[in-house]
Amino acid sequence: MIGYLAGTLTTLAFAPQLLKALRTKSTKDISLLMLFCSTTGMILWLYHGLLVKDMALVLANSVSVALASTLLAYKLKKDHFELNRDISAVNDTIEV
Repeated sequence: MIGYLAGTLTTLAFAPQLLKALRTKSTKDISLLMLFCSTTGMILWLYHGLLVKDMALVLANSVSVALASTLLAYKLKKDHFELNRDISAVNDTIEV
């Protein structure tokens, strides 16, 4: 029971950040390194849960990986878009 409660709370911890990023269309304040490390850790916990057949670990980390991966993909997409936009603006300035 404690494992399910802990898993639920840690899983839900990513939801507000993901919702805020989607609502504001900004991932500027999210650390890419933190997000990458967290997602990797969740994937490893999911794998461990599968190995030891712990349903609480498997369920919690399956949802966590989905949320964190979505946020990571959105962050990479937004950062790439913003970088290209900034480079384009510099190129426009240089071409004048």
